[in-house]
Amino acid sequence: MTQSLLIDQIFQDLSTRDARLRSLWLMTAGQRVAAMRRGELNLLQCSARAARYPEQVPLLNGEFEYLAAFTPEVWE
Repeated sequence: MTQSLLIDQIFQDLSTRDARLRSLWLMTAGQRVAAMRRGELNLLQCSARAARYPEQVPLLNGEFEYLAAFTPEVWE
């Protein structure tokens, strides 16, 4: 029985994550906003985008739009 090392699993996870985000980085800022508003981006993608390009993420009531959309104030 072979055991994988934790570091091997971490590198594999990072590689998988990078592959999932690759298409996101190929989009323009406008395309990313439109995809987010259409609900085509998941939380991982929205969070990665906010971490890399915080100035490009629209704000709603002072919060990132993709997070603020789930607050009670916005739903009212």
